[in-house]
Amino acid sequence: MEVKQLTGTGQRESNQDLIYVDKLESGASFFLIADGMGGYEKGDEAAKIVSENIFTFLNYAEVINEKNIQKAVQKANLAIKQFNNKNNIKSGATVGGVVIIENVAHVFWVGDVMVYLTNKNKSLFQTKSHTLINSLFESQNIKEEKSLDRYKHIVTRSISGKRSQSYIGYKSIELINIDSLIICSDGVHNVVSLEQILWTKNVKNNLIDLENNFLRESADNYSIILINFL
Repeated sequence: MEVKQLTGTGQRESNQDLIYVDKLESGASFFLIADGMGGYEKGDEAAKIVSENIFTFLNYAEVINEKNIQKAVQKANLAIKQFNNKNNIKSGATVGGVVIIENVAHVFWVGDVMVYLTNKNKSLFQTKSHTLINSLFESQNIKEEKSLDRYKHIVTRSISGKRSQSYIGYKSIELINIDSLIICSDGVHNVVSLEQILWTKNVKNNLIDLENNFLRESADNYSIILINFL
């Protein structure tokens, strides 16, 4: 397994994204991107609190499954609530993460950090972001295509101290016929396509061209974890 990662500020003043890569006590591999929510205060600190709380809970969990990942997220949500109350602010983060145990990937997300699993340049699975635009599509409540942009960046779930908004998306996937796994914040997937990411991986074998693209075009913080299964 080869792991590459990249993060940067884009055109923002500071980077409120956080990449967290580590090993659990069980030997499982832990990968997470937390995106401090735009427009909120102390987004970088919120991303750090969320990441550390999720990792710590799962590090001591007896088993990795949907139930315990949800508990980990609720622990992080409570920590953010306490942080917000203490500082009299609003802060939070969206997340996308994967825990890999042997040949199984436990994929989870809250908000609009995306996770892709691919094989031979084709997407076999991708997360569906918790955004207002996706909710409107599901309810078939969109009348005009030109009205989509106003909903593009509005998330319906996040880890921001509100329990009702912090429920995860989850998928357990066997890593059979999977050659790569990608986690990326919206500063990435709003700028480049999955095909562009895979082209960079396969042809250039590095992230230099991808970073140059973000430096030119990304208005937001950008973060990506690229895992190749050798």
